[in-house]
Amino acid sequence: MTEQEVLTEVNDQLFALLTGAEGFQEFLDELAVMAARRLSVTSEVSCAVTLVRLKKAGTLATSDELARTADEFQNRSHEGPCLEAAERRLSVYCADTMTDPRWPTYLRKVRATPIRSILGVSFALGDSGRAALNLYSTVPSSFDPGAIAAAEALAEAASSSLTFAARAAAADDERHDLEAALESRQTINTAIGIIMFQNSCSHAEALTILQRASNSRNLKLRVVAERVITSIADAEKH
Repeated sequence: MTEQEVLTEVNDQLFALLTGAEGFQEFLDELAVMAARRLSVTSEVSCAVTLVRLKKAGTLATSDELARTADEFQNRSHEGPCLEAAERRLSVYCADTMTDPRWPTYLRKVRATPIRSILGVSFALGDSGRAALNLYSTVPSSFDPGAIAAAEALAEAASSSLTFAARAAAADDERHDLEAALESRQTINTAIGIIMFQNSCSHAEALTILQRASNSRNLKLRVVAERVITSIADAEKH
């Protein structure tokens, strides 16, 4: 299979993942599993996807528990080949975790695991943050130049899909946030109407009553409003 044929196959798989997934997280999970499967050539590979935003790193998805453990060590240590790959936007290779002098705090933890070589490959995400495809093997020097090139090609092919999925997820979050804000505003307005009727007061006076109750009880305004509405509904039942 030629390089172009491999790239076409990878793109087809990514498109199938993107269109078949029910959400951003499912797409990421399937991406990690697919990457681990495709790159397990000379040895079995575990995979994770890390996102770095506002100088904070988080693991978005993993193919298995070994990758999750290694990624969590890296995020807590604030150092490691995958974080360096994401921040510097290049590939970073640790051929042997037992002898590599870089990232001492992180590798000290990794040496307690079966992991013996690590490859971090950056994703291009534009303004959506920095990310890396993190590959872990239990075999030293597991990633030869061919394996590194294959990982870089997969990451390059996945970048556009990952960016699209991240933006779609962000847009969905914004929509839900807006819906929640509108629902909260409606709840507060309903409670204000009830207070106006009960106390024969103005809108501003009813809002002040609601705000005082919120402050004195250390509750959000929406929660107090919900309780006002619930108390009326309960009274009407009796």
